[in-house]
Amino acid sequence: MKHTIEQTADGLRISAQAPQNQQQGLLDELAKCAAGICSCPTPQYEKLSAIDVKAEADRVTVDLKVKPGEQIDTADIEKCLAHTAQQAGL
Repeated sequence: MKHTIEQTADGLRISAQAPQNQQQGLLDELAKCAAGICSCPTPQYEKLSAIDVKAEADRVTVDLKVKPGEQIDTADIEKCLAHTAQQAGL
């Protein structure tokens, strides 16, 4: 799954390319992440105040909002994205 991760004022933004015919599986997995019930092996959830997922025509955007004073480990997020893509069959 091709994606980019960029810093934002309040966390990270992940933009993942996902054709519409493959988005539902990815959205289902990301919904689990947003609810805190996905199977990603990471301690990063504790650092987040919110996860916002948006589907667009050919991509999915995820905004990770960090709690004050916390920092997200981008390398750990990369591992989670690989795991999530595998779970979604991408």
